[in-house]
Amino acid sequence: MKRRSFIIMLLSALGSFIGVVFNLFRLQVLEGEKYRELSERNYVRKRYLYPPRGDIYDRNGELLAYDVPNYVLVLDANRLRKRELEKVLKEIERLFGVSLKKEKVVRTSFEPIVVKEELAPEEINTFYRNRYKLPGVFIEVMPKRVYPKGELASHVVGYVGKPSERDFKRLKEKIGPLSFVGKMGIERSLDEVLTGKLGEEKVMVNAVGRIVRVLERREPKKGRSIKLTIDARFQKIVEDVFRESGNPAGAVILLKASTGEVLALASFPGFDPNSVYKDWEKLSKNPLKPFFNRAVRGLYPPASVFKVPIAYAVLETKTKSPWDIVYCGGSFKLGDRRFYCWRRWGHGKVNLIKSLRDSCDVYYYTVGYELGPTKIRYYAKQFTYGMSIPFELPVRRGFIPTPSWKLRRFKEPWYDGDTVNMSIGQGFLLSNLMEQTLMMMGIANNGVIYKPTLLKEILDDKGNVIWRNERKVLKAIYGKLEHFAIIKRGLREAVRRGTAKEAMSRIVDIAGKTGTAEVFFKNKRKIKEYYKKRKKKLPWKYRNHAWFVGFAPYRDPKFIIGVFVEHGESGGRTAAPIARKILERIYINRLHKEI
Repeated sequence: MKRRSFIIMLLSALGSFIGVVFNLFRLQVLEGEKYRELSERNYVRKRYLYPPRGDIYDRNGELLAYDVPNYVLVLDANRLRKRELEKVLKEIERLFGVSLKKEKVVRTSFEPIVVKEELAPEEINTFYRNRYKLPGVFIEVMPKRVYPKGELASHVVGYVGKPSERDFKRLKEKIGPLSFVGKMGIERSLDEVLTGKLGEEKVMVNAVGRIVRVLERREPKKGRSIKLTIDARFQKIVEDVFRESGNPAGAVILLKASTGEVLALASFPGFDPNSVYKDWEKLSKNPLKPFFNRAVRGLYPPASVFKVPIAYAVLETKTKSPWDIVYCGGSFKLGDRRFYCWRRWGHGKVNLIKSLRDSCDVYYYTVGYELGPTKIRYYAKQFTYGMSIPFELPVRRGFIPTPSWKLRRFKEPWYDGDTVNMSIGQGFLLSNLMEQTLMMMGIANNGVIYKPTLLKEILDDKGNVIWRNERKVLKAIYGKLEHFAIIKRGLREAVRRGTAKEAMSRIVDIAGKTGTAEVFFKNKRKIKEYYKKRKKKLPWKYRNHAWFVGFAPYRDPKFIIGVFVEHGESGGRTAAPIARKILERIYINRLHKEI
């Protein structure tokens, strides 16, 4: 009995062993390819989780830039065999109209290939209905940058794009291959603040792309948000007024006099940051250069606006008293040369206040010659000309020539004629709108120039303020208050009955200075004569540049405004009325009470 039981157990064990061996042989040899393919189709997929960038607000909390979900079709070709990949590529082309060449599909273990961005609802439905035909294809949700105001403040806010090698070195582990980084404006200069922290996820995925199990997940962290000093309402007024003027190119800066906060900064023409890459060819070929920020990057002769710091230098050095008379007969003789006033028949007897009112060139030829290039340079630098200006956007430094520079550059000595030209803001002298506007702030504030700023606050991902900007003095000019008062009186007279009378308003008392900068071209005189004979207007590119820089109200300055019109012909006729209309609209809408 015992022997029989033993034999039965032995046979059962032997049968079981044979069965196991047979099944192993079947699985590994006879059907090995099939099960190997199935096992490979259930694989671990590792991917980045992209965080939203921080939001950008104006000073009142109105959104200027934020992220929304963007549904993106991606292909992970790493786990697909050649035949499968060919079938999938054909299906993608049939279903979504996107043609991907097989040789261009790079296999990677980490980051998928973007097939199509901004999927419409019907395209998402198409994917899910045909998911069984699209192994290795997924829909990812990624952030997309939106600029709700379109062109408004485009040069301030900027735009984003895909990272370059330099961006990877700069931001390192904060970004991935499909991240968006700042390319211009605040998006670029405060990129490290706005960029969040990448997340990461490991998931088990089956053959048709369905996630079987989440193995590991590190959540992405949204970037910090920023609040700008810009007021969207002021910005809109500035941009509307400039466009209504019909001038194709220029810039405007509006500052808060008591803090240096930038309330509006605009460069023309602008662009829509929502469609930069869609319109790239058109924008890049535009001869007016829409991406060029004329407010902080454009260098031009400062023209007669530069007479303001010269007037201050005259008072401080006691070259002349405010009431000393210089006779303007229409020209200033220096050796065998004559330097003409813009008013060829002259201004007659001119003191300092009248020189600012009428922008008399002969007065400044005379006092500039007496001051000399060294003193002119010293006092110009006191008012930020030619210095590096700290700002959230890169400001191109202006240029003040010196005798040693001219000798190095042209192998020529400095002539008295160079001094005379520099004294009216011409010659080799170059400046930008920011410098000119800060100079006027120094006059309006009796010698105090505050550091210009676009940044008001930084917020965490919950909206709490973690950093707040404070007012900082950039330059303090220790001059006599009576000297500032005399110059301000001259600037008010310029608006009341002088070269800036187009800035005269019944709504707000404005003071300021115009400037008309000559544009130098070969044979420009011949071109002028040609068009004068035929009673035609000079071509746009040959016309002079136009400036107006001022402040308001006259007795208690609240706003500093700078207007530059490229090839605007005349500061008095073109730039001054733009400044007046901007300030009038601010006061008509009672926005001045909120600043």
